[in-house]
Amino acid sequence: MALTHNTPSATAPTGSIVAPQQRIVQIALTQARPVVERVIETTRMSLQARLDSARTPGEHHAMQEARQQLVRLASVMAERYPDALRKALDEDTAQGDDKPTRSLFTVNFDDLELMDEAQINDSVERARARQVLVTAVEGPLADLDALVCAAQGLPRVQPEHNPLRPDVFLQALQSVVSQMQVTPQVRHDWMGLMAQALGAELRSLYLAQIDQLKQSGVKPVGYAMRQATGEVVYVAPAEAGVSPGFAADNDLYVASTSAGDPLLTLDRLRRLLLGEFNDAAAPAETHAPANDSQESFADRFAREFEDPAQGLPHIDPPATDFAMTVPAAFEALQEMNQVGQMMERLGTPRPPAAPAADGHPTAVQRAQVQGLGQALSMEVVALMVDNIARDPRLLWPVQQFIRALEPALMQLALSDPRFFSHKEHAARRLLQDITDRSQAFNSPEAPGFQSFMRSLMHIAGPLATATIDSADDFEQVLQQLHAKWAEKDQALKQERQRAIEALQHAEQRHLLAAQISRELWLLPSMGKVPDAISRFLLGPWAQVMAEARLSAKPGTTDPGRYQELVEALIWSVQPELTRANTGQLARLLPKLLPKLREGLASIDYPADRTEAVFELLMQLHQQAFTPGPRVAAPAPAAPTSAAPMATPAAEPAQPAPLDDDDPWVAPSEARESGYIDISQSPESEDADSAPETAPSNVAPLPLPASTITVGTWVNLQVAGQWERTQLSWIGSHGNLFLFTSASGRTQSMTLRLLDRLLQQGALQVLAEQTVVDNALNAVAQTAMQNSVESRH
Repeated sequence: MALTHNTPSATAPTGSIVAPQQRIVQIALTQARPVVERVIETTRMSLQARLDSARTPGEHHAMQEARQQLVRLASVMAERYPDALRKALDEDTAQGDDKPTRSLFTVNFDDLELMDEAQINDSVERARARQVLVTAVEGPLADLDALVCAAQGLPRVQPEHNPLRPDVFLQALQSVVSQMQVTPQVRHDWMGLMAQALGAELRSLYLAQIDQLKQSGVKPVGYAMRQATGEVVYVAPAEAGVSPGFAADNDLYVASTSAGDPLLTLDRLRRLLLGEFNDAAAPAETHAPANDSQESFADRFAREFEDPAQGLPHIDPPATDFAMTVPAAFEALQEMNQVGQMMERLGTPRPPAAPAADGHPTAVQRAQVQGLGQALSMEVVALMVDNIARDPRLLWPVQQFIRALEPALMQLALSDPRFFSHKEHAARRLLQDITDRSQAFNSPEAPGFQSFMRSLMHIAGPLATATIDSADDFEQVLQQLHAKWAEKDQALKQERQRAIEALQHAEQRHLLAAQISRELWLLPSMGKVPDAISRFLLGPWAQVMAEARLSAKPGTTDPGRYQELVEALIWSVQPELTRANTGQLARLLPKLLPKLREGLASIDYPADRTEAVFELLMQLHQQAFTPGPRVAAPAPAAPTSAAPMATPAAEPAQPAPLDDDDPWVAPSEARESGYIDISQSPESEDADSAPETAPSNVAPLPLPASTITVGTWVNLQVAGQWERTQLSWIGSHGNLFLFTSASGRTQSMTLRLLDRLLQQGALQVLAEQTVVDNALNAVAQTAMQNSVESRH
């Protein structure tokens, strides 16, 4: 997926198309006050209607108070709203591609402990208002998204690029309401009705802006369609120009389609994390009792794995409940070491199976739950495991392995609720390490994946059928896994460290070379030499001088005497000076040329480029022995820039100092670190096909290079092949990046190339958030949705 920007691309519509998109923003700001005035009046009328129909003194008093306060503050809110909307739009525009991935109307799981009851209530009220608003405008919003994205020159619908999203209007309204000195109950009575009224106003605004954009000649780039699962996909415009879909980015809708237990609300989840339910009755025995009537393990293994007539059994897809066959399969692996068959079994999906029987371990645990705290713990574990097992970043075998751990996690949650609130809890770290490490593989056939699954099954597999007493069981497994992985990681770590050291040296040398280059550029004599020689001195020779200074002992003024050589070289390439003293030139050359070779060799300057430099110098020096006016120096046979591995299309018009932001990596360092030169990046015209051919098991994320952090997994296209690799190091100045695959293969590049690969779709970021954090945030969102629907 190519990184997109708000500015039109080379094939984007012209400014005449972009202008309408700018006009609709200005129109929205102009209409802000009339819109909010109508919202306030509609809200006042609704409050009056509720007041007239109030059946109890308490309800009558509440409605009367809300209506009176609204009338009193109406003019103040109407006056402040346009500025609040302008501020919200400006902040949204300033964020650009760095927009936060988490909406202001959602709650982070790990933030719940830090929130009090009032903040929880505010969050629920914001989410409820947003749900009402999005539901009112979702149809026109889909059409507007498609048109606005087209006006911006985007190739597909990206709702976050629509500046008139309902969230922006709602954020401005809630900002103004929060400034009013009224009680929380009054704000609650206002916001529900205001959201309904704002929805009607935005619907009219959107329809009007859709007509304006269409009249300006804007053609939509695609439409949003919601699937049965609640997911939103984008399709090409219909022939009739009518949108068949709905608005995207409605996370509340997606959350509401989940099978969450209404027992779990945001406030109860917060109390669970704070340990307020720990006084409940002690948990009863939660593991499933042995059933002597069941077939023996030996018989089951023989039937499932050794009978050729039966073939290999299949595994349930991620949408099904925990499969009883998985723990048995773990036992089979431990006793018989049937790794190959187990991999085939884990990797082959089948149609959904029938619901689990009453003897299912989790069913037994649920039947023995005592108290609200235990019920909530079970529900949170079930939701978390389901969210992890549905994460598309995980391969099928890993998804099923996580499902197999659900009974153990439920036992742990009943005895140790800290599992939810402590990010460093052993069980949480075990889940995180397993899911994070598994992302090194993009298919079950990837090299090393069977070995990875073997370590999981041997070491962590027994947890699936064990009786869990405390976090110590998970801590022991975690330590064993780390020890097992460390055996392989040690060799990879040494290779990665060598690559990092090579890049660190290149980074330090280049920063020093850039400083030296600027100093040389200021020499008065630099403007008297041919441009090709200036570029050589400002580029490769500055690198030579920097390398010498880094390697020299402290206090050395001119290590290698390479600084002294600069003046001599500058003099030697000016025929009008050397003709007057050809004897001096003849004595200088035997010393000058070997020193040049020595310096260039110190930075591993390519041999062909070195010969090109010497050929140019020879032609310039020969002019000293040729009578007559100076002859213009011919262009060098090969580039002599500071980046000898690059092949620029043309020499720059004016020689310039080195750029701090574009480090040069010597060929030897490039070999050590797997450096990809910018000239090796895929051509722009191939960018459209690149994402479609990537072997990614999850849609990539369009992110700016500046937001990618160490540990991020990506798909990287190298020499026409896709590779799953992880960002393992960023240079101290943020200009060099090192990626390492599960096999230890390293790839490094500059920030400039990283940005280009992102734009071309040749580097695809798989995720910003870890699998476990994402799953727990989804639990919080389910609790939020349950809270939104619990009272109206």
